[in-house]
Amino acid sequence: MEHIRTPKVENVRLVDRVSSKKAALGTLYLTATHVIFVENAPDTRKETWILHSQISTIEKQATTATGCPLLIRCKNFQIIQLVIPQERDCHDVYISLIRLARPVKYEELYCFSFNPMLDKEEREQGWMLIDLSEEYKRMGLPNNYWQLSDVNRDYRVCDSYPTELYAPKSATAHIIVGSSKFRSRRRFPALSYYYKDNHASICRSSQPLSGFSARCLEDEQMLQAIRKANPGSDFIYVVDTRPKLNAMANRAAGKGYENEDNYSNIKFQFIGIENIHVMRNSLQKMLEGDLEIKQFYTASNHQLFLYGAQVRILKLLNGIRGKDIGGPGPRFQKAATATVYTPVTPLHFHI
Repeated sequence: MEHIRTPKVENVRLVDRVSSKKAALGTLYLTATHVIFVENAPDTRKETWILHSQISTIEKQATTATGCPLLIRCKNFQIIQLVIPQERDCHDVYISLIRLARPVKYEELYCFSFNPMLDKEEREQGWMLIDLSEEYKRMGLPNNYWQLSDVNRDYRVCDSYPTELYAPKSATAHIIVGSSKFRSRRRFPALSYYYKDNHASICRSSQPLSGFSARCLEDEQMLQAIRKANPGSDFIYVVDTRPKLNAMANRAAGKGYENEDNYSNIKFQFIGIENIHVMRNSLQKMLEGDLEIKQFYTASNHQLFLYGAQVRILKLLNGIRGKDIGGPGPRFQKAATATVYTPVTPLHFHI
C-alpha cells in the first residue's frame, strides 16, 4: 500500500475504444493488487477489475480539455482508456501503477497476498485440479514401450520439468542425463502426449547445443529410443517451431538444431513461427487497426486469438504431413472433451 499515492479518484471516465458508446463515468480505486473502476450508474454499478500483474504498459497521454487520458494495455490484449479530470491525480495514478505493475520482490506478487477465505480442506482441493499420474493413466501409461522415470527427482536434472516423467523403456538414466546436458536449460525430450491406439507420441524439448558441428551420442540415442517406442514407425519427425533463420543465428551462440546427418531415421522440418514478442506485437497491431476485428474479439472474450492459433497450428501440422514429406494427412481423434492431433508417426517438438 505504500506505493499507492492516490487510492481513490472520482469522476473518472472509462472510454469504450470499440464502440461509439458514451464513456462511462465512475470512481477509480487503486488497491495493493487491482485497479478497480466502478461505474456511477445506480442501475448497473458495473465494475471493471484489472490485476496489476496483467498490466503490460501504461501510457500517460497529453492533457485535453476533458482531462488527462491514461492508456493501460494488458498482457491479455485488453485495452483500458481512462480520462482523469485532474492532471495531478493522473500523474499520481500513473506513478503508482508503474510501481505496482513491476514488483521488485517475489513477496509483492499477488499470489502471496491472495486470501480465498476458504478452509484448509477447500484450499487444498485446488492442488488436485490436475493429477499428472491420472493423466498418464488415461493415455494408457505405463506400457511395454514407456515407463515412469525418476531421473528428475528433486528437479536434479531439469528444474522446469515435473519430477515424474515418462521415458522410453530403452532410454537409460545415463542416456537421459546425457541428452539433457546437450539441450538448452537441460530440457531433454520428454513425453507430452501418447495415443495408445497406434502408439504415436509427441515429445517436447528445447533446442540442442549443437553450434556449428557439435554432437552428442546420448541425445542421438534418446531420439532413437523415442522412435523405437512406436513399433509401427520407421522414422521420427523432428519439428522446430522457429523460423530457420532464427535457428541458424542461434548456432553462433552454441545452440541451433538437429543435424540430420547425425540422427538416423529422422525427418526435420521448420515451422516458421516468430518469437513471442513478434507474435504479440502482430496481434496488438491487428486489434488496434481493425474495428470490426476488435468488436468480435471483445465480444467473444478473446476466442478470436485462441481460434486463430488453433487453425494456424493445425495448418502447420498438416504441412508437416504434406507432399514435401509424404504420407497421409493428419488424423484426428476425440479424447475426453478436446480434439487432439494424433500423427501416425512420433513427433518431437522443441519450442
